[in-house]
Amino acid sequence: MSITQTTMISGCLAILVFIAVIVTANALNLGSLTGSSPLAEQQKTDSALRNIIASSLNYIHTADESRASLTVPLHGVQLGTNQFILLYDSTPYAVKGHIALSIPCDARNPQAPLFHILVGRAPDLAPAAVGYLSQISNPPDTCVYHSQFGFGDPVTDIILKNVSNRTLTLSGPHSVTITTHEAYIPAAPSVEELQMLKMSQANATK
Repeated sequence: MSITQTTMISGCLAILVFIAVIVTANALNLGSLTGSSPLAEQQKTDSALRNIIASSLNYIHTADESRASLTVPLHGVQLGTNQFILLYDSTPYAVKGHIALSIPCDARNPQAPLFHILVGRAPDLAPAAVGYLSQISNPPDTCVYHSQFGFGDPVTDIILKNVSNRTLTLSGPHSVTITTHEAYIPAAPSVEELQMLKMSQANATK
């Protein structure tokens, strides 16, 4: 009985090894025919996917890693020209996700927001590209915009900045909703982390 079981196990292992060899050979042959390795082809596919995600305002997320949603009411917030309010800070984690905001706008040109959403790692922040949702907007009182963030350079900070030439007062309907779908630790430390490390070292020597 034991000899029969041993023989069957040996036969199964031999079949699995044979299948692995065939699959590997086919992958290598495919790479040689196309002039590139399977790994290079996968890298191209991944790069193309990242570009699609970063450039598409309507990309639908399929991942569900560390997903969280935060709504920031803006009732009573008053911002002069170039003044801003910090909406989100995830340091030291960088995040990828989606942001939607309901804010006042210019009735003559609602596609050009009176506010910028600045994203990045403080102090290096840049305006995010936003899409205007006319179907659920009511210029000039309330306009709805949305954007993706984090599908490129790391994002730990999100800021709402008044870029109009006048002071704007936000009221009850106005808010920002930030939904994160993935969080990770960037390879390089941020300026904030380096400052904290320097302060800790200075305190340790006192």
